[in-house]
Amino acid sequence: MPKAIVFEVDGTLVDTNVLRARAWQEALARYGRQVRLPRVLAQMARMGDQFLSVFLPEEEYLRYADELASFHRALFHEEYLPRVRAFLGAPELLRHLRAEGWRIALASTADPDELEHYIELLGVEALIDARTTDAEVDRNRLHEEIPAEAVRLLGLDGTDDVLAIAGLPYDVEGAVHLGMRCVGLVCGGFSEEELRSAGALAAFGTPQDLLTRYAESPLAAVG
Repeated sequence: MPKAIVFEVDGTLVDTNVLRARAWQEALARYGRQVRLPRVLAQMARMGDQFLSVFLPEEEYLRYADELASFHRALFHEEYLPRVRAFLGAPELLRHLRAEGWRIALASTADPDELEHYIELLGVEALIDARTTDAEVDRNRLHEEIPAEAVRLLGLDGTDDVLAIAGLPYDVEGAVHLGMRCVGLVCGGFSEEELRSAGALAAFGTPQDLLTRYAESPLAAVG
């Protein structure tokens, strides 16, 4: 059976978690909620796409969540997207995986145009077999629906031959719930303990660290 790997993108291949959290912090401030950056990051890790419900009373959440999310999206595009950088070793890791016979899918909660920007930033267009974002799923449980759609686009019937790599505990949990083995990367801002508690088999630093230690990683044991 072919080997396949599903990468979350934000906080895994590109350094976006803090930038996205800062944009959320600004957006929340516009709606009268002053929230410290570490708390925003922590809720992104635990709640994913539902994290706004932590900061807004139910009535305000129902009334303003969509509007606030739209404001955040525009702010991130205008102010923060140009600042995004690839993590050390990300393109090299993808090239190595391709040489090792892996099929590669990208699963991202970013907007489609953001994901295309990241692929161009990484210079890995030719290495990607499938890609998906929240625009292609129902948005009820993104941490499961997006990687599940990536698996479907790879043409696989299940997850037995799929390994995931993610930098957010929330995304690790989603991959594990789907039956994937998952490797965590702490470059997204969360500790090895947090990633392992979410279900990661192992945790590494940056993509470069995973590439350097490839032989001792779960990736080398597959196939």
